[in-house]
Amino acid sequence: MIRKAEPKDIPRIAEIIVFGKRTAYRPIFQNDMVSFNELQVYSLAEEYFHNLSRLQHMLVYDDGILKGIINGKHSKGRIEICDFYVDPFFTGMGIGRSLIGHVIQKARQEQVHTIFLWVIAENKKARIFYERNGFAATGKTTLIEGTDKLDMYYEQVL
Repeated sequence: MIRKAEPKDIPRIAEIIVFGKRTAYRPIFQNDMVSFNELQVYSLAEEYFHNLSRLQHMLVYDDGILKGIINGKHSKGRIEICDFYVDPFFTGMGIGRSLIGHVIQKARQEQVHTIFLWVIAENKKARIFYERNGFAATGKTTLIEGTDKLDMYYEQVL
């Protein structure tokens, strides 16, 4: 079931984000200090508890266990997907597809014209996932601050 995130979900949301980021980004950035010192479940959960507005557009996949999250910033007929993670133990089960499909369906109902996101060029698994779900790379890129890695702009026009 996909539902709106609630404050009671914050510890699990933080856990999914932290482990999702470690799994996706550590092989790309190879920075253990960030992956295991800066990126901590407790501190991320604390950030969410102190800023509950971060849950405003967040959805969770919950079938009795919270398994994935997706969050977007809504602005002028557009949605930017800014957090989208499935617990690494539950990848490959259609959870990500369900979450992104739900956002696309709601966007159409709300007459949103574009959904977009940034994805690290080296994150091939994510890029393939987005392309399979109707997103296309636009050719727009930006250098991720403090790194030599490129972020790619993907969008889906509805």
